[in-house]
Amino acid sequence: MQAWETEAYLVRPYEAQQNMPPEGAVASYRALFSFFTRTVFLDRPITKQMIREAVALYKNLIRTLLADHLIQEFPTDGLKHSINQEQIDAALQQEYILGSSEMEYHLMRDIVTKKDHFKENETGNLTTEILDNRGMLKGLAELRPQDALTQHGGSDQQTMWLEMIGSTLNSLDEMTADLFDLITYLWMVSPKNEDGYIEFHSNDALRLRKLKKRSSYGKELDFREEDRFNVMKRVAALSSIWVSMGDQKVQVLNTEDMEDSELYNFKDFQRMFEVGKIRVAYDKKSGEAKGIYAIQVKPAAILRPYIDGTNRSIGTLDLKVFQYSHYTQREHKRLTRYLNLQWKIRTIKGTLTQAFKISTLLKAMDFSNRYTQGRLREKFEKVLDDLQQDGVIRQWEYTEPIEEERIGKRGWVKNYWMKLSVRINPNELLIEENQNNLLGASNQINPNNFIVSQLFPKEQKYAPREVAAALDTHSPIKEDSYQQALELSFEPDQADDEMTLTPEALKERIDFLGISIRQSALEMGISHSTLSRYLRKESKRQNKNNDKKMLSWLTNSK
Repeated sequence: MQAWETEAYLVRPYEAQQNMPPEGAVASYRALFSFFTRTVFLDRPITKQMIREAVALYKNLIRTLLADHLIQEFPTDGLKHSINQEQIDAALQQEYILGSSEMEYHLMRDIVTKKDHFKENETGNLTTEILDNRGMLKGLAELRPQDALTQHGGSDQQTMWLEMIGSTLNSLDEMTADLFDLITYLWMVSPKNEDGYIEFHSNDALRLRKLKKRSSYGKELDFREEDRFNVMKRVAALSSIWVSMGDQKVQVLNTEDMEDSELYNFKDFQRMFEVGKIRVAYDKKSGEAKGIYAIQVKPAAILRPYIDGTNRSIGTLDLKVFQYSHYTQREHKRLTRYLNLQWKIRTIKGTLTQAFKISTLLKAMDFSNRYTQGRLREKFEKVLDDLQQDGVIRQWEYTEPIEEERIGKRGWVKNYWMKLSVRINPNELLIEENQNNLLGASNQINPNNFIVSQLFPKEQKYAPREVAAALDTHSPIKEDSYQQALELSFEPDQADDEMTLTPEALKERIDFLGISIRQSALEMGISHSTLSRYLRKESKRQNKNNDKKMLSWLTNSK
């Protein structure tokens, strides 16, 4: 930045010796200066090369630390860009995101899709029960838009936010559930500020949904303001929901046995998401506020145990769920989420080949009552066909031939068809990731730690504790895992002209290095699904560009 360059040349010799920023320097430069001199390098002499390496290592953390300063100093610059761009790029590349596999998490996520379940209670608030799949009462949810007002920002921000939360009930749908998953995912993998907030940008959701941008005379412009508004009003709705979950020390009561609200035995209500500062875009010429582009947000205390800590259960969520329409493909979204949860559970139990009852799947998909019996079966099979075609599942089939002579008779759906089962074969890519996640977050190696060890003297293996804590989105790595990774040996060099790309050679190298297919694909610069299809010899057509990347990796990973 030109402003920073000016500040840097104003540093006087004695200030440089004392690692002091120039007097009157802009806040963003002072924050960056302090980060290098007092946090990363601990008052040691700093070279340009050290700065380059530190920027490469801490770029996401630096963006988070400086976000507030830059918005204030350069209000019209960079607002349309998300600091989560790399995390979203990675998700698009690997074709899935991570999320909690805890049942309570899924129950809380599911209530944001069912606006018709909310009814007015004696206090005038809209409330609903949180029930598990057996109809057992697990908690209560309440809409409190009046408590969702943020205390940050000026009148423009407050006015826009008030407009958004005013439509809280109508904003509860399957897209809101998508944002529930996306925000919790980004909170797991993105740097946070000192208050635990991440910056969520409307671009993050719009890119995952793969919405088209506006265009003019052949030039691609920005996303439509209407699409941004639809995203942000649903984020506002999430901040309006308060939840009270059952006390784990008491027996959960069946709702059929409850006569009044006094029988509820729940903890105090807590909001699900907390919102901090709001980023509003202004027209450069008129100065008029255009819309909310980004906000600071974090899952509240009631959600964090399911996505933070060593005891969390993490599973995969196919990215296709974001691309299905929340208007016309609601059942596609719901079944994708349900199956992805089941794949994690069944991976743990070793029951991946177990069939699903049709009645169970219909309940998860929550079909509208407007479907006739014949239309219900047709729609059910169409959803499964679409999921198979889109690669969300590998294959599906009935476990037994359908007795067509029973179809169409009175009560045939309830008395016959719904009692049948289907076998659904999962997407192998997600199963592999679920198996990797079973190793536990504590065994995952944070690549940042390897770079940190190069930045600091040998006797200081890790970065200062504050920086390590801010960077580490998983649990701290184990010392023996660190040493084992550093001591990996490789097989003897081979001449480049002897290296031939084949699925067998590539699989052998991946197994030898002891890394996952996902990690291999990231290193190659291709998608996880592309590499898996190549290794299984299922690629429908040869892609010379991908072949070149795979051969380059095979040659240079010796």
